[in-house]
Parts: sequence; C-alpha cells; structure tokens
Amino acid sequence: MFNIAYNGIITVTRGDSFRLPIALNYGTNLEPLRYQMSQKNFVYFAVMEPNQPFENALIRKKYTIDDVDEQDNVIIKFRPQDTQCVLPGKYYYQVKLQRFNSDDPEDYEVDTIVDKTLFYILE
Repeated sequence: MFNIAYNGIITVTRGDSFRLPIALNYGTNLEPLRYQMSQKNFVYFAVMEPNQPFENALIRKKYTIDDVDEQDNVIIKFRPQDTQCVLPGKYYYQVKLQRFNSDDPEDYEVDTIVDKTLFYILE
C-alpha cells in the first residue's frame, strides 16, 4: 500500500514498491515556476528518523535528468529492499536539489524542494 495525502504525508507498507512524481517548483505555491533539470543537476530524496539531519538519513536516493518525466517531474522510485529492513514507525522525508553554478563549474548550490514531511512505514 502507498498513499500520499494532500498535505504531502506519505504512508507506505514496509517492503512495498511505489513511484512518486515530485514537481521541482522553484517559485511559490501561488506562482509556481517549474525548474528544468539538466545533466549537472541532482535531486536527493531522503527518509530520516525524527530529529535526525538529512546527512544521517536511513534511506537516501539520488535522481538525475534520466528520472524526469514529460511534465518535468522527478519520478521517485522505491523498491522492496528500500524499506523491508526498516522498522515500522514515524519518519520524515525531505527532497533537495543540487544545481551547479554556471559561473563556476566546480561550485554548486543546494535548495530544499520539500521540507521535512511525515513519512509513515506500516507493517
């Protein structure tokens, strides 16, 4: 079972597969502005225990331009092995965009696309 509520809360049964399109909104909710991925951009999806930072995520997945659909959504994909060894409970997910600075190819910037939001794993 996989469910995403209107407020972004995700509920998934441990060990299930699911796909989730994430819109890279670079604007606001009232004036959305779709971000166009390029070869040098990466999107990270992480699932953390409560009060843990993004860097200490239990699950961290990296997506590239190859994971973008026709509507410029990044398709987040989970396989059974991503959650089958995680205890059921309350977690949080967060999505970040790493984009390279066009002025300096060695430099990049990071933007949080989705703030920490509840992610429940059920038995």
